Amino acid sequence: MIIIIGHIGSDAGYTYIDSNGVVHHVPGWAPEQMLEVRAAASVLQSAMEFKTPGMTEATVSAVHEFVKEQLRETFGEQLKEGAVLIL
Repeated sequence: MIIIIGHIGSDAGYTYIDSNGVVHHVPGWAPEQMLEVRAAASVLQSAMEFKTPGMTEATVSAVHEFVKEQLRETFGEQLKEGAVLIL
């Protein structure tokens, strides 16, 4: 079980207690960084509506790496392959 205290994805950060009882603090995002990631996530969502062959793939490949890098900077080791993050 993990107990989370605070608002995940805020500029204030949050604190969580892992299953071993160790307290961890995750620093917040800069507001500009949150806006960039939110905008990039919107682009990814909109790209799913393209009908032109190859357009979705081209858009996703251009934006996907940016989003992954931004999330890794913030979540580090917590964001492993196969992790689910809701923005």
